Amino acid sequence: MTPPKPVHPIEAESYRILAGRVDLSRLPPGPAAVIARVIHATADPGLLDALVVPDDAVRAGVAALAAGAPVLCDVEMVRAGISGADTHCHLAATPSAGPYPTRSAAALAAGAARFADGAVIVVGCAPSALTEACELIERGELRPALVVGVPVGYVGAAEAKERLLALAARTGVAAISLRGERGGAAVAAAITNALVRLADDRSGPRADPAVLLIGHGTRSTAGEAELRGLCDAVAAARPELTVEAGFLEFMTPGVDQAVARLAERGARQVIAVPLVLLGAGHLKDDGPAALGRARRAHPDIAFSYARDLGVHPLVLGAVESRIKEVSLPGGPPDAVVLVGRGSTDPDANGDLAKVARLLADGRGLTAATGDEPDAGTATTPALGMVESAFVSLARPGLPDALERCRLLGARRIAVVPYFLCTGRLVVRMAEQAATWAGGHPDTTVTMGEHIGVDDRIVALVWSRYDEARGIDVSMNCDACLYRVALPGYEQRVSMPEPRPAPVK
Repeated sequence: MTPPKPVHPIEAESYRILAGRVDLSRLPPGPAAVIARVIHATADPGLLDALVVPDDAVRAGVAALAAGAPVLCDVEMVRAGISGADTHCHLAATPSAGPYPTRSAAALAAGAARFADGAVIVVGCAPSALTEACELIERGELRPALVVGVPVGYVGAAEAKERLLALAARTGVAAISLRGERGGAAVAAAITNALVRLADDRSGPRADPAVLLIGHGTRSTAGEAELRGLCDAVAAARPELTVEAGFLEFMTPGVDQAVARLAERGARQVIAVPLVLLGAGHLKDDGPAALGRARRAHPDIAFSYARDLGVHPLVLGAVESRIKEVSLPGGPPDAVVLVGRGSTDPDANGDLAKVARLLADGRGLTAATGDEPDAGTATTPALGMVESAFVSLARPGLPDALERCRLLGARRIAVVPYFLCTGRLVVRMAEQAATWAGGHPDTTVTMGEHIGVDDRIVALVWSRYDEARGIDVSMNCDACLYRVALPGYEQRVSMPEPRPAPVK
């Protein structure tokens, strides 16, 4: 492989313009890089919907090229447009079509006989050559690492490409294509050159995507130390990867500066993981805006955005531990008030209520339980009193939640911050709890600790990274009782959902 060339200013500006016109942010980094190069080479964003660039096909092509696989082209024009790879074209050495429909098909067959195993087949001009490649694969005479099939033309091109895609679906052969009549040498070369560049990146010291940790930031000295400690713990868990942390406000470096550091360290793919418990404005607005700036400033880097930490068993486990650490006279608390930051986003506020319910159900964290006839049975575990509240921006506030618990009979209440790190809002929460308790001497209120630097949170950060990278993709059902062993419901994991009784 050839060493990567520096990006020319004109190319950088072209990719900056492209990023403003075509949104590839939802695609995996590999396919996004390939599609971006095709659109850059053709100046035709309309190709986006017709391009078929599976992530597994990109990975197969990158692995083959990184290992030095030969690239077999249908015509010289395609071969000439590819740089940095071991390219071959047999057209000049094929004087006639012979038994084949065209010289291009005959040349492809000759090349296939020479490179029967592990080659990258690239067809950009001749539909007959792509058809021949498909026939050879079907007969077991050609076993390529990847087929790039993008021939152009009104006669046979669309049909040949559909045959390739059907073959890929049926046999699993890796294939990249462009549906319809469009295509050509420029498209074929652009796809292959994108794969070559990705293979160059893979051959370098940082094959895996780098990590950008996005934290909110805090004015609190103690909170800043704790947040940096969490970022350090995440980086230490996978020391072989490049990790930088950037903050939205109050702390340095900012996200833009952290992205610049990753670029200086040679990152070509970056996965941003937000250190956010609940997906409100910082996740939905500030994070995407920062990545938008990053894509414009660094068009040669592919950026992906992972999910927030969210309502996940690892978070629930960490909070459960903090609740159990609270020391109250007379045993466990009668009630727990779980206090979040608060948001103008009802979705985020609703998620805190969901967390409270998941902590109340089946974990035995409080002395007070539901009085249903079947409470505590195998089908309905005991339900404790866990209330959600907010320290700012949303209702109910902490004093209101404390009063509700008192009216429901609780006399020993644990207040636990639903925060990763300490800060001014956690201090405000303690002040509010103390003020309320001072006016209610019949009720004991004890503050618990926030989550802090916890191995479970570190593990979840890396789980979100792996998910965004495509290693461990699952539906957004982290708290589904059929997939997760929730306390009291462990027997439901992997069980089929009960079917309703037939209507008589």
